[in-house]
Amino acid sequence: MNLKKFLPGLIPFLLAFVLPLLAVYTWWGGFNPIHIEESFAGPYTYAYVESRGDYSKLPDKAVEAGNALRAAGIEPGNAITVLYSNPDLVDVGDRRARTGFLVEPGTRVPQPLELDSIPARPVLLARVQAGNMLAPGRAYAALDNYLQARGEGIRMPTVEIYQRSGSVLRMGELSVEMPLQGKAVHQPAP
Repeated sequence: MNLKKFLPGLIPFLLAFVLPLLAVYTWWGGFNPIHIEESFAGPYTYAYVESRGDYSKLPDKAVEAGNALRAAGIEPGNAITVLYSNPDLVDVGDRRARTGFLVEPGTRVPQPLELDSIPARPVLLARVQAGNMLAPGRAYAALDNYLQARGEGIRMPTVEIYQRSGSVLRMGELSVEMPLQGKAVHQPAP
């Protein structure tokens, strides 16, 4: 195969398609480092919508929760999602989660929202600065690699908190909190 024959067509292809995709992936935080550490997190009070089923529907539930808070005159804090079901182990239709926003303790929320709190507790924490659609996959993959190297796996429930950056030029930061091995964690009844 003659490389010189394909080179003139390859350069415009790289400039038109590959470089822009690479630039967007970089801007979204695709190459940003993921920090994993044992930490202490919480306490949190949050308003949420309960979800059962496909986790890909959670962004729609978050919009519903945010709209309900704003309609009640409550400014939503950082986005929070509590995943109770490991998608590798639980069928799509049986997965349970809560999604919503952090609120001040003592806040009263309207229906369909519910209110709960998470106490302060020791966690394995993964943090990554990336777009909210890219960050979870990167954080969970890094957590899984970290745990697999220690002969462990992902433990549920996990708590995801996404802190917006406040600038269109910078992505926010996702924190994924996973209970440490052998530590008791509050879990709602099924």
